[in-house]
Amino acid sequence: MHAGWKRTFFTVWTGQAFSLLGSSLVDFALIWWLTETTGSEQILAVSTLMTLVPRMILGPFAGAVIDRLKRKTVVMGADSAVAVVTLGLILLFRLGLAGTGAVMAVLFLRSMGQMFHQPAMMSTTPLIVPPEYLARAGGMDKILNGMMAVVAPIAGALLIDLFSVEAVLYIDVATAAIAVITFACAKIRQEAPAVRERSSVLAETKEGFLYVLHSKALFFVVGTCTLANVFCGPANAMKSLLVTKVFGGGVAELSWITSLSGIGLVAGGVIMGVWGGFRRKLFTSAFGWGGLGVAYILVGILPSDRFWALAALMFISSVFGAIGGASLEAFYQSYVPVRYHGRVFSVLNTLDNTSVPLGLIAAALVGDRIPIPMWFLLMGILHLALGIFWPLSKNIRKAEPQPSMEGQPQ
Repeated sequence: MHAGWKRTFFTVWTGQAFSLLGSSLVDFALIWWLTETTGSEQILAVSTLMTLVPRMILGPFAGAVIDRLKRKTVVMGADSAVAVVTLGLILLFRLGLAGTGAVMAVLFLRSMGQMFHQPAMMSTTPLIVPPEYLARAGGMDKILNGMMAVVAPIAGALLIDLFSVEAVLYIDVATAAIAVITFACAKIRQEAPAVRERSSVLAETKEGFLYVLHSKALFFVVGTCTLANVFCGPANAMKSLLVTKVFGGGVAELSWITSLSGIGLVAGGVIMGVWGGFRRKLFTSAFGWGGLGVAYILVGILPSDRFWALAALMFISSVFGAIGGASLEAFYQSYVPVRYHGRVFSVLNTLDNTSVPLGLIAAALVGDRIPIPMWFLLMGILHLALGIFWPLSKNIRKAEPQPSMEGQPQ
């Protein structure tokens, strides 16, 4: 690990901040365009699926490809490809040919680019940051995500109101260019050769699944997280209904909830950036999930005339969520050998993205038979269970201190 790793990390982090800003603005602009153009709940539901399907079906295969290439090449290629897709949509708008189908296709293709970008970026961080600082680096990422949650909707709405959707698309292309240039300038150490030359992508994808299955600690962590995340989809989808139907609020109240949630992510990221967590990363993550669980349980039983208590709990849940997420990501980065990063991280992302639609399907099947607050209560109970039972698990305790970066599944 070279001595100037902090400069390299912040160079990459700054470039990715621009990239994430552009992507967040485009996501907001396209969903808003579909809302204004169609006014269809079905179209919006399909647009959400367009962003999830590539990661669910193709995600593990992307990991095998990532492990064959330099992480730097994958990240820069993904950013560039997404920018090209955005340029194509700009052209369609200028020619008056942009329609619902074209926007859906763009959402699908952008999701494919992000499918390569996210695990590649996650596996790049350990090549820059020393293991003892990974949790703090994860905290910086949570700060970035929280800032985007607050800034992007406001900036996107302002840009669309003053200019047009095309203006937002141009900004995305510019921010992608900044991300590629800064990443190209960053000095990132070379990882060990990733895979055997004669091994097929399918075989390497299978190897990623088998690595997760054969590692008792990793499989336990991933499995319990996947179960706990089943109710995240319904809870997040019904947040606006919780505000309007249960607490009698409107768009102003919903904006308060959204903004405070984003500020909570920033606060949690700052805490992790300064503190770094307990020595055992999974214990820190358990602490975060336990706090999030308590906050959501209180949301589920909160009287409907306590809106500001709801806002405070949403803020608190985001703080603990950032702590849990940053620590968990740091565990994955330090526990999994570098040569498996692409494959394993893609498998983890696939499992994470699969649990969300399963919860949404369950919510659609039961309809109005389950009260809205119940989804938040269920989500809280499952995350509190992570906070309680992870520190008690032998698999968790044996996982840390973590094995060598070139170790085998424990």
